Amino acid sequence: MGSPRLAIAAGNQLSADAAAEIGAAGGNAVDACLASAIMAWVAEPFMASLGGSGFIIVRTGNGRTDVFDGNNAMPLGVGPDAKLTRIFVPDYANGLHTGIGGGAVAVPGIVAAIEAAWQAHGQVEWPALFGPAIAAARDGIRFPRTSAYYLSVTWTRIWSQYAISNRLFGNEQGPLKEGHPFVQAELADALQLIASDGAKAIYGGPLGEGLVNAVQEDGGALSIEDLVRYSAERRDPISTPAFGWTVEANPPPAVGGAVLVHMLSLLEGANLSDPVARLRAVVDAEGAAIGYRSERYEDPGEVAGALQQALEQLRSTRARSGSTSHMSTADADGQVCAVTESNGYGSGLIAQGVLLNNTLGEEELNPRGAFGMTPGSRCHSNMTPTVASGPDLCVALGSPGADRIVGAIAQTLIALAVDGVSLAEAVARPRAHVQHRPDGPVLCFEPGLPAEELGLPLDAYSEPHMFFGGVQAASVDSAGTVDAAHDPRRSGATAFV
Repeated sequence: MGSPRLAIAAGNQLSADAAAEIGAAGGNAVDACLASAIMAWVAEPFMASLGGSGFIIVRTGNGRTDVFDGNNAMPLGVGPDAKLTRIFVPDYANGLHTGIGGGAVAVPGIVAAIEAAWQAHGQVEWPALFGPAIAAARDGIRFPRTSAYYLSVTWTRIWSQYAISNRLFGNEQGPLKEGHPFVQAELADALQLIASDGAKAIYGGPLGEGLVNAVQEDGGALSIEDLVRYSAERRDPISTPAFGWTVEANPPPAVGGAVLVHMLSLLEGANLSDPVARLRAVVDAEGAAIGYRSERYEDPGEVAGALQQALEQLRSTRARSGSTSHMSTADADGQVCAVTESNGYGSGLIAQGVLLNNTLGEEELNPRGAFGMTPGSRCHSNMTPTVASGPDLCVALGSPGADRIVGAIAQTLIALAVDGVSLAEAVARPRAHVQHRPDGPVLCFEPGLPAEELGLPLDAYSEPHMFFGGVQAASVDSAGTVDAAHDPRRSGATAFV
């Protein structure tokens, strides 16, 4: 058997297998990554949904990079009377404040982005992308570990509040647990409709009508007009040099790529050879970039200008100061693809088998309040699918993890570009993150880092933990040799074709 021509890293085994199936049928890196993302709607409930959002980055073999923006949008009909059910989940992400219900649902965008990326770069027929996911939803899967953990800490506050989600995710003993049989027949029907009719099935078609009815019945503002007017945006990436590599990510109005570029720019010239100096530099750069976001990125329309001001200041002074899923692929033709998608923490609403997002209820994505942005505009997003190109390697990578996403990507890039370690080692390296809490910042860290030397309040994790993200990475070198690595912190998987 010869060398593999396609490498896949995904957040779960079923998504990796779906990508491999499409690759074996002649699909390229983009086809495989899209099939993996679609399977995540079945295999990673709560982490991803066709009712959610996402970004796709593609770098072709000839060096062109495209970003497809499928982020959520503010409904046009949001007004001063809009209502949001606010909850607190103490046992998740160091304490989670969020909003659920119909008022939290933004316009979904991931299906439109997948169709746009496929139209631009795909090779297989559109329905083929959905075949593995339809079969898994209809035949059933074993309830996955990461979803079971999330359900266990949110059951009483979100999913048991609605009869349909109670039926889907619970039984006589309470919420489903890891390994329980899990059939999603309605979702299979929804996927079949999109496979047959394309994205229009949701953007103005019968599937979209079902979503709108469920949201409006629960007091939300999503409308058919919102869906009809929505389209994925094809954008040029934002880029920066870093450690002798070129790093490209999704541009404004999303904030994830802007924060990553800002953080990497702050790290240029830092002492990364000494472990203590490196950790201090990473902590300071992440804190400064995220802090600047809090100060200057309230409105998505302001992100580009504010970032430009920050980078110009750096050049002149040379100073330094949630739930999501990700999949990455690379093929021997030099093409790489990364998809990050999210359903927020979930609104609790399910319509036609589709879990609906709660983007308008996520406090960190709505600094002006749940309904403070302009109706019709794109929402904030931490998602940061990334392409990093080194002297002889091109890597697609990204991570789930809300405000931990950028730090996870940056620390992985340092291991690759500065230390020159393998993809698998870079993804598994211990990570740190500064968590801003009401009583002040706390340095959260995994074993193996000299965190005690920094003099900050500490929250030590006894082992690698999903709190620090779940980086999935795939690479190809100039000879066409492909590789992939999944993060051991989550129930990820790799596959090769």
